[in-house]
Amino acid sequence: MFSTFISLALVAASTFAAPAPAFPAPPTGLSRPAAGKLTCSVADAKLVLPAGQTALTAPTDPTSFVILGVGIQNYTCTDAGVYTSAGAVADLYDLSCLSKITPIFNTVQDLAYAAWKIMPASVKTPGGSPLMGYGFLGSHFFVTSPSGTGISPVWDYRAGSAKGNADAFVLAAKVGNIAAPTGSKDVDWLQLKSVQGSLATQIYRTDTRGGQPPASCKPGSAPISVKYVSKYWLFGGSVKV
Repeated sequence: MFSTFISLALVAASTFAAPAPAFPAPPTGLSRPAAGKLTCSVADAKLVLPAGQTALTAPTDPTSFVILGVGIQNYTCTDAGVYTSAGAVADLYDLSCLSKITPIFNTVQDLAYAAWKIMPASVKTPGGSPLMGYGFLGSHFFVTSPSGTGISPVWDYRAGSAKGNADAFVLAAKVGNIAAPTGSKDVDWLQLKSVQGSLATQIYRTDTRGGQPPASCKPGSAPISVKYVSKYWLFGGSVKV
């Protein structure tokens, strides 16, 4: 089962001539949500943070959602000739049913990133299409911060799996960050806390792949978008889907 899943991802990653390569099919044995639900239980899913660091602390609230984010990190070029973050846009897919298949759950970000990298540059996000058979939950994006200065990240199910629930989002503020354990090519791991919304009280970005800009740029050059994938862990939410 696992070797078949890996093979599907490798085939997709090697098909550079294909105009719109498909994501791999879901593995056999995948759990299914209970009747009337869109997600499986995440009671056994455990967030593991790197040892020896203090910037990210363990969550204190129950796990609500385990998500795969697939999208882009946006950057603008400063007068100093370096890129600065201009937020991100991503589609969010449910990983709860996959969390019980440990070998695949631990590497799903690699498989998704391999497929996502070779999609045409004109495709900015998968657009809500089924990613490896897992349910589309919602979107991740940035808005103007409540203070009116800067931008804040949002995870939003209101147009996806929780239509009609006005509180099915979370606008968050960063608590801490660490460099990705996998290296400088991958965006930081993050811990955030809720400012508005009921989707979560605590949010973590982990297992990042890609998303980092070039080291320098020519002042005045156009903004860029860099593809990335990550897991998002949401804790303490009251929203059900």
